[in-house]
Amino acid sequence: MSEMAVALDIIRQLPDNVLQRYPTGRWGFAGRVRADLCYERKDGRPLTEADIDNGRSFGPRLAGLKRRTWPTREAAELARGGYEEVAP
Repeated sequence: MSEMAVALDIIRQLPDNVLQRYPTGRWGFAGRVRADLCYERKDGRPLTEADIDNGRSFGPRLAGLKRRTWPTREAAELARGGYEEVAP
């Protein structure tokens, strides 16, 4: 079995969108994570399909993406459900 096949087999075994707390106190996702939960643009503009494709092709750093995190567990859970917390 090729190295790529072994890697894909391992990736398929990962759970989807596992919520985790980082040492900084912020919350994010691990495992097989949807792109919209995993990354955001460094410039703050909305993430597009082209951004995601560029991230897959060239890597997130070169595509201008950064790891997406949330200040609270509740905010991350809202995002996982497709909702965003809106500040008053």
